[in-house]
Amino acid sequence: MAKLDLCLKDITVILLNRDPPMQFTNSIIRERKREGFRYALRRWSKFMKTAGIKVRDTVDFSFDENEQVLSVEKVVPYVTSSN
Repeated sequence: MAKLDLCLKDITVILLNRDPPMQFTNSIIRERKREGFRYALRRWSKFMKTAGIKVRDTVDFSFDENEQVLSVEKVVPYVTSSN
């Protein structure tokens, strides 16, 4: 089994959309794709629950590559249109 996660550093997640803002560390995983690699947070469902993100919500975020910080700035809930 390839050790794709070797030498990957944990990232800091800052939830600016929460009052008060929250900060925690989360590890990432690397997955091999046809075009190369993609990166994902471990414990994705825990991250979404903590950040208050639901499926189909719109999320404004930024990522500082030098500091390895993911900042969730705003979460806009999905609104269904009623006909």
